[in-house]
Amino acid sequence: MLEINNLDINLKKQTQLYKELIEFEIQKQESLVNNNIQKIEEITVQEEKILLQLSRLEDERLHWAEFFGKEIGKRAEEITLADLVESFPALKDVRTDLEKEIVKLKDLHETNTKLLENAVNIVNVTIQSLTNERQTTYSNPNNKAKKKEEKRNVSLIDRSI
Repeated sequence: MLEINNLDINLKKQTQLYKELIEFEIQKQESLVNNNIQKIEEITVQEEKILLQLSRLEDERLHWAEFFGKEIGKRAEEITLADLVESFPALKDVRTDLEKEIVKLKDLHETNTKLLENAVNIVNVTIQSLTNERQTTYSNPNNKAKKKEEKRNVSLIDRSI
């Protein structure tokens, strides 16, 4: 059946693009660890190109989902790859490969997100310590004079900028 072959080709192309995204996520992770901002920006540009290609392939896949949805009695939004594999076993291998790559990408992305969050926290702590800002949850009214004196202290960064 020609339609199944076209869907299979589409899914294989998507799988390949996800593999490319995984490689970029690995490179991004190394760049995050090494604090190479320029490399991260370059990688992000490449990822955006791949995401655009994936978007086009996803639109095509939705077209095929509509086509096959009519055959198996489901709407395109409801149909899953598992549903299609039940009706068309030829898609089993590509489904397995695609799911495996998506899980890898998700795991790498989560790790990179944590690395970024940690980097932002470090920057915030550094800025806070350089500006000598103190966060208090309560204050003693008897220390008002002391607080005014603390505000007069000179910090490394002028807060009025």
